[in-house]
Amino acid sequence: MNYHRKANITLVAVFLFFIGTAVLEHFNPSNFAIRLTFFVSEAALVGGIADWFAVTAIFKKPLGWGYHTALIPRNREKVIVAVASIVQTELLNMNLIRKKIEGIPFSKGLLLIVEKAGGTGYLTDTILTYLRRYAQKQEPAQLAEKLAVFIRSTAKTWNLAPRIQGLSGWALKHGFIDLGLDRLAEGLWEKASDGETRKAILRYLEEIKEEKVGNGGSIFRTLLGFVEMSDGLNLDEAADALQVELLLTLRKFRDPLDPLRISLKDILLNRVAELESDTRFSAQIEQWKEDLLDDAVFSRFLESVLGEALKVAASPSTPSDPNALYRTIHPYVEKYWVSVQHNSELQAKINSFLVDTLCRIIQNEHDLIGGMVRETLTAYTDQDLNRFVEEKAGNDLQWIRINGSMIGGIVGLFLFLFLEFVYNPILPTLMNYFR
Repeated sequence: MNYHRKANITLVAVFLFFIGTAVLEHFNPSNFAIRLTFFVSEAALVGGIADWFAVTAIFKKPLGWGYHTALIPRNREKVIVAVASIVQTELLNMNLIRKKIEGIPFSKGLLLIVEKAGGTGYLTDTILTYLRRYAQKQEPAQLAEKLAVFIRSTAKTWNLAPRIQGLSGWALKHGFIDLGLDRLAEGLWEKASDGETRKAILRYLEEIKEEKVGNGGSIFRTLLGFVEMSDGLNLDEAADALQVELLLTLRKFRDPLDPLRISLKDILLNRVAELESDTRFSAQIEQWKEDLLDDAVFSRFLESVLGEALKVAASPSTPSDPNALYRTIHPYVEKYWVSVQHNSELQAKINSFLVDTLCRIIQNEHDLIGGMVRETLTAYTDQDLNRFVEEKAGNDLQWIRINGSMIGGIVGLFLFLFLEFVYNPILPTLMNYFR
């Protein structure tokens, strides 16, 4: 049984009780109990009818009475605006929403979700999935052209000369120049020990011999012939000796204290120091940069690199057989994931960032709350709007009617006792006194 029916039954019961006591009072006007009951029932009926009228007047016109009744249908626009404003500014205002959002541990929840999903492996697979989808939609030629345009537009501000000088100084400071000299010595040693090198030395000696013979007189050629006949000039042995001397020199060059190596290193250091004031060097670097960027080879190079990168990104990857991109990304993901897990300050920053982002989104769309409430209520008919209010507050309104009969009866009881035992005995005495 709903409260609306209870209130109606209560009012009907009070009315029937009033009729019964009225009949009893008519036949027993001097009986105190009957008069008391009649007075109380009358007051309860008046209270019940008054509250029935007041509650009914909120939704419609009771008994056709149109003066300040049907308040909700009559003021539907004001009601709709008021409800929307209450919901938007009071019930769901931004301060309240932000407080609720700030109490949510987003970062801890995200960490827990990722850990349950597989941790760094899950993160890496997720990243690769998005990269794979992106790679499958891209054309290397178009992507290379866009990248080339971007690089050419931004390269105008690049001053490469100081960077190259700084890179050279950094290489010297960290020993990469010594490493390079070691690699150079090893490469030259392998080349010098090759049979082709000996042949090249022999050809060089023969060219010198031919040049000297051609430039010398007949006496010089005669003497040279005697020397060759006596085996005093053997070009094969000379080539072998020069090759051995070259190999010995390169072996010494591997020693960091070798004078030749130290001299070459000093020359490099001095040359790097001079680069700062060498305007010709800067001009050459800038010209090289412009020539390289304007060359069609640059675009083809980017297309080739991007094509291979897209193939790697689009290639399938499994935990048992990860592709090159997975092996490249996973160590970085693992490193930063461990950092996030053990860095409470970073977690707080992530949480704050998520809260701020959500609040900005809600703030931008906050007016939609009131708009949705207005649109929803505007679509309601007067009956729908009445039903909506009754569903939310109907029980309390019906209790007002029930309480009206109860309070009316209680007030009637006290009023009857006041009239019987205070007002009626005292009033005649006062009237006689003033006479």
